Amino acid sequence: MPESTRLLKNLGQNFLTNPFYAEKIAGFIQPGAADVLIEIGPGRGALTRFLAGKKAAQRIGIEFDRRWAAELQQQFAGQVEIIEADFLQADLTTFGTDLFIIGNIPYNITSPILFKVLDAWPIVKQAVFMTQKEVAERIYAEPGSKIYGILSVLMQTYARAEKMLEVGAGNFFPKPKVDSAVFRLDFYSEVQGLTDHRLYRKIVRTAFNYRRKTLRNSLRTLFENAILDLVDSTDLSRRPETLSIDEFKQLTANLLKLKI
Repeated sequence: MPESTRLLKNLGQNFLTNPFYAEKIAGFIQPGAADVLIEIGPGRGALTRFLAGKKAAQRIGIEFDRRWAAELQQQFAGQVEIIEADFLQADLTTFGTDLFIIGNIPYNITSPILFKVLDAWPIVKQAVFMTQKEVAERIYAEPGSKIYGILSVLMQTYARAEKMLEVGAGNFFPKPKVDSAVFRLDFYSEVQGLTDHRLYRKIVRTAFNYRRKTLRNSLRTLFENAILDLVDSTDLSRRPETLSIDEFKQLTANLLKLKI
């Protein structure tokens, strides 16, 4: 890749330069021969060169920056299909039903990417992401923690989240101000105890958007007091960070029953 190519700050481009970590991270994703492997933002191809030999029915890189896309298309011709596109605008259903997704996610669009992948959970089997360490820690945070929140609950509802590796800022160019961490999401084929996914997400988001309030006070924005007064299995005087995922599921089921 040409070192002279100017990096674009608005794209949050911080490229991994240490091949030791690149090989380790690529090893965390485990597609089968019939699966589709997608890399988000290959950039200079640090991960791509280790993904190119993976067993998969398709190996795809989605790169937004046309300059890097052109270089990647030339370098990995016949090994990885490079698509010049914005991942956030891509229709993941067009790639199949057994997706394995990996990427060093730009800091400035981390949450939109994570929620896009979450929205596609029925067709995503596994994902391996490197994000800034602070975001990664929120993914696998446990109830009662100050960083336990929307990302923690929703990601752990749909996938088993596992911390894999920490990567220091000195392994990137340009050097970011914070360290990074790698985590893996193994998505469940189905989610037990949950029938209305839309209501569940709305309840979780509302509860944590008012995390300093009790559940009763935050959920008043969604439900009438008459309905909340009938909830008996969850103490609505609690704050959202004290609830486990199973308790959020039970709360949703109770409120759905009362709402109907």
